Amino acid sequence: MECTQTQTPKLSNKEYLKEFNKKVAQRRIPLSGNLALTHRCNVRCIHCYIREEAATRGNPGKELGTDQWKTIIDKITEAGCLYLLITGGEPLLRKDFDEIYRHARTNGLLVTVFTNGTLISENIIELFNEFPPRAVEISLYGATAETYETITGVKGSFEKCLNGIKRLMDFQINVRLKTILMKQNSHEFFKIEKMVGEWGVKFRFDAAIFPRLNGDKAPIGLRVPAEDAVEKEFSDENRLREWKDFFGRMSKLPVLDSLYQCGAGMTHFHIDPYGNLRPCLMVTDLEYNLVNGSFFTGWNEVMPRIRERKPGTGYGCNQCEKRVLCGFCPAFFNLEKGTEDLYSEYLCSMGQQRFEKINEVL
Repeated sequence: MECTQTQTPKLSNKEYLKEFNKKVAQRRIPLSGNLALTHRCNVRCIHCYIREEAATRGNPGKELGTDQWKTIIDKITEAGCLYLLITGGEPLLRKDFDEIYRHARTNGLLVTVFTNGTLISENIIELFNEFPPRAVEISLYGATAETYETITGVKGSFEKCLNGIKRLMDFQINVRLKTILMKQNSHEFFKIEKMVGEWGVKFRFDAAIFPRLNGDKAPIGLRVPAEDAVEKEFSDENRLREWKDFFGRMSKLPVLDSLYQCGAGMTHFHIDPYGNLRPCLMVTDLEYNLVNGSFFTGWNEVMPRIRERKPGTGYGCNQCEKRVLCGFCPAFFNLEKGTEDLYSEYLCSMGQQRFEKINEVL
């Protein structure tokens, strides 16, 4: 008798993921999300987008409690979340970080933790050994204490950060390092890259500094020229090849009539320390409070409104052939320009520079 087992189609990994992501988007499954456990932090980075919380540093205030976070984790898991980012502020400042993290992992979520690395204790190492994270991402702002601490504003933080990185590496916990390229550390970029390369750790950087969520535009003044950023970016042949391949794939995407064309509010969400559900971190004018309502209601009735927003007359970003190279983002535009459909000259310049570099090697 022949086997009647259902035959599954043969797909490559890329084909499978493409089909999987297509189905996720069609069904509006919240596949990935951020939990910002706190806005408190033990360093004072000059570019930070939540520096308005400095006045309440050390005071948990109205942050969600342990049980509230655990309930939220249960609900997002039921809704289909798989990839979870735990961030802050500095999430390790939460005394209940262990319990919240453990709950997320035992729910089967693939968890990435964003931390400054200065609070990696023996207890944290034991926790990560027992329940390995998908990754721990740490920001390394300089190759020297002078540069790093010029940015963090805290003496001794460089050594603590390096010690945290070393501890994680010693216990073979997946560490990824990153930096924000700015005027204060641009001169050490290649030293940082070399140092990280010698450690054999994945490294990325970003130069697109955006204003603070409270409207303060001071961080914009820290940006390096777009040309300098792209020059450093494409100094690495692997990054150049990745951008070239990315442009080849993504430039064929159809043009949508909605202002937002990413996964915000469609497959991705952000929850702040006070229980406010948003489509993403930077969208500050569309939220639903989970203290007084359910994730199901917020996700299904409120978040879809992000796709109802249409660009104004004259808005051309959604039809520009370079749009996948600039990282165009209406929420970014809104923070910088005060409106979602007026583009950022800085991002546009980044896209143009990348386009020219890619065409040089085509």
